[in-house]
Amino acid sequence: MLPVLTAQQIAGVDRETIQTLGLPGAVLMETAGRCVVEAIMRCPSTAGSSRPVILCGKGNNGGDGFVVARYFFDRGAEGFPRVFLCGKLADLKGDAALMSRVAVELGVQVTELAENDKLEGLNGAIEKADLVVDALLGSGASGAPHGLILRVIEALGRYDGPIAALDCPSGVEMDTGQVPGAAVKADLTVTFGTEKIGHRLYPGRSYCGAVEVADIGFPAKALEAAGCNLFVSEPGDLSSLLPERRPDTHKGDYGKILVVGGSTGLTGAAVMTCESALACGAGMVTAGVPASLNEIFEKKLTEAMTRPLPDGGSGAIQVEALDEVVAMLESDMDVLALGPGLGGAPGTREFVLKLAKLIKKPVVIDADGLNAFESQAEVLAAIEGPVVITPHPGEMARLSGLDIKSIRRSPIQVARDFAAEHGLVVVLKGAPSVIAEPSGGAVLNPTGSAALAKAGSGDVLTGILAALLAQGLEVFDAAFCACYLHGLAGDIAARRQGERSVVAGDLTAAIPQALMEVSSGG
Repeated sequence: MLPVLTAQQIAGVDRETIQTLGLPGAVLMETAGRCVVEAIMRCPSTAGSSRPVILCGKGNNGGDGFVVARYFFDRGAEGFPRVFLCGKLADLKGDAALMSRVAVELGVQVTELAENDKLEGLNGAIEKADLVVDALLGSGASGAPHGLILRVIEALGRYDGPIAALDCPSGVEMDTGQVPGAAVKADLTVTFGTEKIGHRLYPGRSYCGAVEVADIGFPAKALEAAGCNLFVSEPGDLSSLLPERRPDTHKGDYGKILVVGGSTGLTGAAVMTCESALACGAGMVTAGVPASLNEIFEKKLTEAMTRPLPDGGSGAIQVEALDEVVAMLESDMDVLALGPGLGGAPGTREFVLKLAKLIKKPVVIDADGLNAFESQAEVLAAIEGPVVITPHPGEMARLSGLDIKSIRRSPIQVARDFAAEHGLVVVLKGAPSVIAEPSGGAVLNPTGSAALAKAGSGDVLTGILAALLAQGLEVFDAAFCACYLHGLAGDIAARRQGERSVVAGDLTAAIPQALMEVSSGG
């Protein structure tokens, strides 16, 4: 797992490293600047640059910029690098002041900018530059840029060459990923120690370009002291969790799943859940479907079995199916997947709410299974078995009472709060999806793209998740592994046929390759 820290946490790491462990801040700043130059030379969009303009603020981010300027001094073209400082050299403090003095003594050209400066010198330098380095604001900055910093960022809007940002693009809030005003749009962002939230959450993520994490020497002890509880999953996390397929096993060893769903016009959802569960290794899958639609499911499903459930000829499962479903769960099923294509008929909603109070097996709840709990989310806490819900922002809004805008602005906190309040695992789908557990731990999923933006994609995720639960994974592990596989399947399908043309069935077809890739560690 890759840790993701807040600005406060990374400041604590910095402080622990300097004050407690005795590594001087100037050493960290020197290493940071050198790592930035090395990353610039590796990045295809910035490699070979010899006419850099470096924009520095008055804090430590600006100090890092002075180090970058110094490393460029010997390799720069005549008249470069050029440094433009938003403020006066005499006002710099601490390590930033030290690094500015060293750069000036070496011969780096530094221009001090004032609030009333017309920026003519900056504009002229930018016209001749083949790289701009943004060292204006660090990861601790919040709110919309203003004053001189704002004017400098706006001046960058007229530059069409590559931009490299130190730690974060100025104007992007690293604790939220929000962009409240003007912001630098970078081609490369080099961040120090770990990624921050804004490198992963949109819209901030779209301002970062390629993100590279530089190891500047933070000791493991200092990182551990930060108390990180937000991570990004990696292939190795999955390879260590996916169950081994021993040669002396049978279908019962890999779990039996009951998929309860389907209604008139929505038969495909339950079918895709069944098929993706089998593709992800489940031993046996049964579709519990409306009796009047059973013939359709019999034709659509070859590998999965069907179980007609009472629907009164309505094409939607009714409350009369309750006893039959509970009996199946108690006698012969390991996992329940509830909701794909279930529909929103009043009798169906009553069925879901009553079933919730009787479930003792692990359950994945999605789609209309979730919508049944609108205004009654507290019933989710009554489920005895492990629970994972997979809402998109609209479904989460109906469950939580929050508006969609608030959910999209703070998905990590929303997922954590709901998981803690109701004692379950939340997969809040989005870019990226957030997987949260009741204790506060959360994972951001790194895979997937716009290829997943098709109807039925969530039904495939439900099947993958149910399959991993059926094969014995703990609910939180199953949730983040399922998201990773689901997104990777989308990436594989997109490589084959382009993002636009991927449909949900293509995701299921790509699950085998996704499993092989993560089983080999990536």
